[in-house]
Amino acid sequence: MKRLIPFVLILSLAQAACSMPLPFFVEPTATATEIVLPSSTPTLANPTDTPTAPPSETPTETPPPSETPEPSETPTITPTATPLPFDPSASYGTPSLRDNMDDNRNWASGSGLPDDQYLRLALGSGHLSVTGKQVGWDTWWFTASAPSDFFIEMHVNSGNCSGQQAYGLILRGPQSAGDSGRGYIYSFACDGSYRLDRLDSTAPYTKVELVPWTQSDYIHDGANQDNVLGVEMVGSEIVLYANGFELDSIEDSRYSGGRFGLFVNAGAAGNYTYSIDQLSYWNLR
Repeated sequence: MKRLIPFVLILSLAQAACSMPLPFFVEPTATATEIVLPSSTPTLANPTDTPTAPPSETPTETPPPSETPEPSETPTITPTATPLPFDPSASYGTPSLRDNMDDNRNWASGSGLPDDQYLRLALGSGHLSVTGKQVGWDTWWFTASAPSDFFIEMHVNSGNCSGQQAYGLILRGPQSAGDSGRGYIYSFACDGSYRLDRLDSTAPYTKVELVPWTQSDYIHDGANQDNVLGVEMVGSEIVLYANGFELDSIEDSRYSGGRFGLFVNAGAAGNYTYSIDQLSYWNLR
């Protein structure tokens, strides 16, 4: 464990058959004509009385009226409504804190921003860069703010990442720097997945996986991609967002309040840097 001022903890973590034709028979057709010779030739009494047969009555069938098929009904397809991203400002108004990363007021300790063998924070051009240096280590840095019920969102560029190098937030952490590390870690990985863990102890290092790594189309995967992490915590309910779209919702009542901070895991490559454009939270209590 590495303790930084105001508070930083860094810890290590570590699927052809042939067929014969049937005989063909032709039934003989009778061609003989039977001739019957009359014994005498009949004499007609009146030549004009030529017997005539009544006209043959050929039945005429009246065809049924043509039935014109009913026109087929064309199904009406109702387009699926595309969900709109959630806008916390429209729901909650002005944020309690909005940090555009123009200065270090929310992140520096008495000796400035951290830069050691584990973690580096650096400001420049309206961005706060966060670098995790150690391979596979979870590293975080807390602010002084300690809301209980809140909505928080962070605008991030993923940087030159790969695999499961991860960036995110730690929430409801310890109230002060002297307390043992704990809190909820919500992170995105470079591969477009998200995860939620609950950190219970740093000695020994103990985490509970509340939501395992899960792929989402709402997360822009790959290097140098912009994403917005959002979390709402009210009481025991935790709702996770990506770019304004809800991903998951769970209940966990272990921690009810505390400080929030930045999180990074450098993955198997180490020395991973992402940058933050803006961070805001709305105090809902």
